[in-house]
Amino acid sequence: MVPTMKGNIEFRVRVPGRVCLFGEHSDYLGLDVISASIDRYIELSVAPREDDVVTILYSDLDEKEHFSAESEAAYLKKRDYVRSAFNTIRRRGSRSLPGADITVAGRIPIAAGLSSSSALTVGAILVFARLAGLHLTPDDVARVAFQAEVLEFGESGGKQDHFTIAYGGIVHLDVGNDYRVTQLPAELSGLVIGNSGEQKEDTVGDLAHLRGTIEEEYETIKESIEEFDPRETDLEKVQSSSSQAQTVPRRMAEATLQNRDLTARAKKLLSKKIPNSEKLGQLIDDHHAILRDGLGRSTKKIERMIRAAKTAGALGCKINGSGGGGTILAYAPGKEREVMDAIESASGTAFEVSVGQGASLTRVR
Repeated sequence: MVPTMKGNIEFRVRVPGRVCLFGEHSDYLGLDVISASIDRYIELSVAPREDDVVTILYSDLDEKEHFSAESEAAYLKKRDYVRSAFNTIRRRGSRSLPGADITVAGRIPIAAGLSSSSALTVGAILVFARLAGLHLTPDDVARVAFQAEVLEFGESGGKQDHFTIAYGGIVHLDVGNDYRVTQLPAELSGLVIGNSGEQKEDTVGDLAHLRGTIEEEYETIKESIEEFDPRETDLEKVQSSSSQAQTVPRRMAEATLQNRDLTARAKKLLSKKIPNSEKLGQLIDDHHAILRDGLGRSTKKIERMIRAAKTAGALGCKINGSGGGGTILAYAPGKEREVMDAIESASGTAFEVSVGQGASLTRVR
């Protein structure tokens, strides 16, 4: 029997979702990313207990579970992120954590390319670090959350989500310098999320396949360009190095280099407080074209939603996350309502978002 939730709330943790603006499918290949937190959050409310039991209530799913804080928590499912966060914090030297009642609620769509799983993991890391008496910087939180979500389960993702969620705002992540974070000053409005409602069965497996294919092709490129470096080598040099018809793996590898160069241009634009909206929209469109044509990430429904959004006045649109469904980002300053209506007319659902704050902890009593 699951223990009853009890006690007064002692603190709350709030963590945002995120949207990748530029560099989708880049960070796990060692290439830079520009990402932004959004004002859709998961909140974890924590009340102390007098025993050593940790209870978790997922209020939106009407699910409850519990485990003992006296030992590592056994995993009940393939990717058990709250329990892995507990285990990861416990291994950092905190062998004895107190019991607590944790209630999880949120407004980030699940499996929609907005990093709901990373937000939950970051939030759980903050909760258990606080219960263990550990002080973690945003950099610490991001790295520990990556360990709990990705390394713990042998997956293929990068740290983009964790750093964006921990820091908040619009961030450029210099992956080549171990995820050095630069907060970009651009002020963006008119961000609309369109949800296709399409979900893949195995997002993690798809990403692993994508990464493996591209990394293998990088090795093939090195056979003709010995000094090939995906962070530095000119795209034109790669394109001219093969005398054969382009294969699917080569197209995908070149797409990552196009992504790299586009992200560098976007960084310059977003380094201005008020970026040129027309130029930004065009870069977002260009990014989607790379994801669609180079990496095969789009779907027929996503394309219908994008065409509808563009017709209604969006300056740029792109697919979010791993692709194959999920959500789009439409950049539509001044046309938010029209674009949301257009997306819904294309059988999607839509909502407006703003750039959000990073993960935070607030003491209630």
